[in-house]
Amino acid sequence: MLAIMWQVFALMIGQRTMVFPGPVESFKYAFYLLSRPYTYKCILATMSKMLIGFAVSLVLGLFFGIIAGNYPFFEQLIRPTIIALRAIPTASLVYLFIVLAGFKVAPIYLVVLISFPIIYEGVTGGIENISRNINNALKVDGASFLKKNFRIKLPLALPYIVVAMTSSFSLCFKIEIMAEVITGSSNPGLGSAILGARSSDPTNMVPIFGYSLIAIGLMLLIDYLGGYVREKIKVN
Repeated sequence: MLAIMWQVFALMIGQRTMVFPGPVESFKYAFYLLSRPYTYKCILATMSKMLIGFAVSLVLGLFFGIIAGNYPFFEQLIRPTIIALRAIPTASLVYLFIVLAGFKVAPIYLVVLISFPIIYEGVTGGIENISRNINNALKVDGASFLKKNFRIKLPLALPYIVVAMTSSFSLCFKIEIMAEVITGSSNPGLGSAILGARSSDPTNMVPIFGYSLIAIGLMLLIDYLGGYVREKIKVN
């Protein structure tokens, strides 16, 4: 249905097919791009930067989430910061990080700040939802803080953590591409490739649509894999 609507809209525009190409032209160019090694270099660069940011946010989310899940006063203390991070406009953060860290690293910082609150809330919520009986048993057992959390609480909270991770992963990929477009970095990346195609010929949208289809395909694959993982580890 979406492809039909796309084609109808492209036909309505008339002869300006280069300004708004139809699905046939866009998919043909996307397959052409997939035959070029540079496209895979861009995909690898974007995925690498996104994974670095995601890994940092995962570590931070686990660290602060474990503390907040065990100590309600800390959760109340950090809550305004988490709300602020989720409310700040993404575009404004990009320009801030360009000034602070430079064009190359700014997208990574953005991925960290976008995904960290999601993972943090998943870890905190998972630990807070552990039954009172288990918490009482852990107090009687007298196990150390690290043992209680890494051997007992985190495995029990895993369904919540997995949902948070899979939900934020595809979002991180989209944010990384958007940040690359905004920063205008000359380094390889899907966002940089889209910007380069736009700069070389503003009237020809076919390459932009082609790169966008590749990005959409990757996001759909990531979302599918995330859904598969969520089905395997369901929240009880």
